[in-house]
Parts: sequence; structure tokens; C-alpha cells
Amino acid sequence: MILTKLQSIDPNILFYDTTNHIIQSSAEGFAIKAYTSLEEDEGTAPPPPPPRDLFVKYVEPKKYSHKVWADLKRTVHYTRTEVRFYNEILPLLKTKVKDGWPICPTVYLAEYELDGLLLPEDHNEEQFLGIANKLSNGTSTQSCSCLEEPKYDESDTSVLDGKYGILVMDNLKEVNNCFQTSPLESNMAQQSVKALAKFHAIAFQNHEILTTVSSRLCRFGGSYHLKNRNPKEMQHLEKAFDDFMQCIGPQAPLGFFDDTMLQNLGKRVYHAAEFISQELSPSPSEPFATIVHGDYKAMNIFFPMEDKVLTGSITTSPTPFLIDFASTGVGLGVSDLAMHIAHAISCDDLDNGMEERLFHHYYDTLQNALPHSLKNVYSKKDAWRHYKFATVDYFRFILGRQWKGVTMQVFEKRCKDTNFGMVNRCTRAALHFVKRADVYLREIEEEMQQPRNY
Repeated sequence: MILTKLQSIDPNILFYDTTNHIIQSSAEGFAIKAYTSLEEDEGTAPPPPPPRDLFVKYVEPKKYSHKVWADLKRTVHYTRTEVRFYNEILPLLKTKVKDGWPICPTVYLAEYELDGLLLPEDHNEEQFLGIANKLSNGTSTQSCSCLEEPKYDESDTSVLDGKYGILVMDNLKEVNNCFQTSPLESNMAQQSVKALAKFHAIAFQNHEILTTVSSRLCRFGGSYHLKNRNPKEMQHLEKAFDDFMQCIGPQAPLGFFDDTMLQNLGKRVYHAAEFISQELSPSPSEPFATIVHGDYKAMNIFFPMEDKVLTGSITTSPTPFLIDFASTGVGLGVSDLAMHIAHAISCDDLDNGMEERLFHHYYDTLQNALPHSLKNVYSKKDAWRHYKFATVDYFRFILGRQWKGVTMQVFEKRCKDTNFGMVNRCTRAALHFVKRADVYLREIEEEMQQPRNY
């Protein structure tokens, strides 16, 4: 399969070597060297051309048939979303970029074959996700309106035969001399947030682009958006936090969990989740709406590297490259920022005020990148309020998805895994996150008690 696809972008490719094989929960990655000629005997001329350094992302749904319905369907949906982003949305965004920033690596192929796994195009994403979530909870499809019954059955995976999604792009590490790391040092965090703000500015309140994004990608942008998650995660919130206090509590400072409201954080997040999600879910035509990346973790950012031989230090170019647009859609930009800060910033930096500094840097960069007609339509006060909502929203996801049954052994196992966020790798970061979520949620709860103006 991979060789055939490589030859579709360059018929001269004869074979390839895999230099790195990355296996994730719902996709595989292959760093490869693609050769366009066989090696010749020494002394022959001309010498063979150097191999092409490419990266292939491949999703074969049948490999993940062990997943429950909602999770497998989400994997398939994200596969389609990422292919559509590169083919349909990226060209629109590039017409709005003024400084030549490429946004992402050069992509040579983006395609999928997913017939029979997704609802027809005339049914919207919210209906699709609703059916998937009902089925994962055992609800009969007869109660799911008049939509076509999904065809996947865990006892018969034949519908998954021949289905795939594939991306072929430049290997940024080799072609552009880039690197990834986590957590991010202060200077790199500044650059990652700058790139994020520039990305959001491209389509900020652009109704035409956002309408296309909404219809072709994710209506609700973000891998952790409530509408995109399995409802069972919500059911775990209260117990997950009780388990967290029991298992991780001994690592907390003395008296950390003495406050009754903090002890009930899981239950409080559950009751506020819908209210918070509504505040973070603008339509394409609503104020402050933009395109959101959806999974803005440190390992989805590539920093171009300049070698400093004399000092041994590393500096970064002005704007990094972004990857992994599988959950890109419409939303509020600070949803990406809230995830990024929780995911990529060290405990020491958070203790020293990095959260506030990065928020201000994000906001100022966004304002500078917006066209004159849109400057200051989004006040810093509104953005800070939305950021607090987004922080609690991401906490809801972490608690229900990542902290269910968590133990110190789990934290120790994840400690060196840079794909996990700092709140899943470091107990200090986790406790810092708990504290921030509690403080911000108290403000939100006060707001929930106020009369709403419609």
C-alpha cells in the first residue's frame, strides 16, 4: 500500500526504507527514505540521487476494531477531517497568510477510503456523533431518528476491509532541520503561542472560511470538545476525582484537599460541563469564532533549529510548523491555548507566572495579526474569561479520560512519554491544574447563578 501511494506522487520511487515506525492508539507513522534509483557499483556515473525524506501517516480502521463504537467512529471521522484539511482548507488559509508562513509541512498526498463508515454528507456531524454515542451506550438505532443505521458491528468487521486514510508529507526533521520537545522552555513556549495566535488570526470571524470549515471538518473543533467525546467520560468524573484524591493526594502539600468545594470538584465539573461547552461553541457567524487546531500539544509543533556551536544552546526560528489537524474545526482560539498551557508547560514555569504571560503574549500577537477592521473587537477581558472556561473544559476531559483509575504508577509510567501532557506526567503539574480548575470554576459557578440575558 505505502509503496504504491509513494509512486503515485513520484513514479520514479522504486523502494523505501523505514527509519522510524511510530505506533499510536489510532494511527501509525513512518519516517522513510524513498529511493528513486538502485545503488550503482562504485566508479559508475552519475551518482544516484539522494533519497527523499518523507513522513507517512497511515490509519487502517480494521486494526482498531477492538475499540468501542464511539471511539472507532471518532478515529474514522478524524481521519477524514485531516485529509480534508490539507486538501480543502489549507489552500484557503494560505491565501490569507501575508508573511509566507507555510503553516505545516509540504503535503504531497492526502486521501481516504471510508465508504460505509460515515453518514452521508447531508447529515451533520452532531447527528453522527449523537448516534455513535447512543450506540456506545447500548441504545437501539431505531430510536435514532430516521438516519441510516451505521454498519459497523463489533462481531463482524468486514465493513472495515480496505478502508484507510493516508498522508504523505516532508519529514520536517530531515528536510527542514526541525525538532520536537516537551515540556517547552520559555522561549519555545513564546514561539508556539505566537504560531497559534497567527493561525487563529487567519480565519478570525471570517464567515466564508468558517462555514466551509464547519461543513467539511469538525463542526465543534477540538479533540476534547464535549460534543466529540464519549458520554461515558462524563459519568466517570466524580469517581475519577475521588480516586485522584486518594492516590495522588499524599503527594499534595499539607491541607491541599481540606476545602469541601475542592473535594467535590468532580461533581461540580459534571454539573457545569454543558454550560461551559455552550460558551465555547460559537457558530461560524458568531463573534470571536475562528478555526481551532483542536489538539495543540507540544509534540504537534516542530521548531526549526539553528545550531549554536559555541554555546551549545538551541534557538528557534520565528514561526514553527504545525501538524495533526485531525480535530480541526470551528471554535474559540483560547480553547487551543488552554490545552497547550496545561499540556506543554513545566511546573516551575507555571509556578513563576508563565500562564498569565503566555495568555498576554497570545492576545497581543492575535491583535497584531488581525486586519485593522477586526482589531480590538475581542477584548482582553472577554478572551481571559473564555480562557478560564476553556481551562475547566480541558480539565473535564483530562479527569474523565486520562485520570480515571490513575495511580502513582501510571504517572511514573507516563513520566518520560512526551506525547502525554505535563498534567499526566508530573503530579506537581496535575495538582497545579486541579487548583487552577477549582479557582476558575468558582467564578463560572457564580456566573451560572446570575440571570441570563437572551
